[in-house]
Amino acid sequence: MVIASPWRRLAASLLDGLILVPLSFFLMYLAGVNPLGIRTPWQDFLFNWLPNWAYYVVFTTMYGATPGKMALGLKVVRTDGQPVDWLTAFMREVVGKTLSTLPLLLGYLWAFFHPKRQAWHDLIADTLVVRTGQEQKQSPGA
Repeated sequence: MVIASPWRRLAASLLDGLILVPLSFFLMYLAGVNPLGIRTPWQDFLFNWLPNWAYYVVFTTMYGATPGKMALGLKVVRTDGQPVDWLTAFMREVVGKTLSTLPLLLGYLWAFFHPKRQAWHDLIADTLVVRTGQEQKQSPGA
């Protein structure tokens, strides 16, 4: 398994954002909420957090990758190389990423220094992000 670089993972997240931001805006529009206005915490939860979690959990469980990861040849697997199940995806995408985000994104930055390029959410769920279609292990910055 070739471990994905944090930079490639970041690029995949940005691509996913190109899907998720318009989706959030559309959901707010349907509900009569101004997407550029001030929102209540409940509106933020309903239109941003829930769709985000659903997107990541469903795609990671069903395909091993979100559209952004697929576009960049990445996949999420358990550390033993097996596919991610629903519970693992939930632990990674909901519990783990919430914890990775809260302290100034430190959980994400961790991937730049960890030998297996694992962020906190990967460590919590026992997952790796790997390159697809690669047989030989490349340098960590690849």
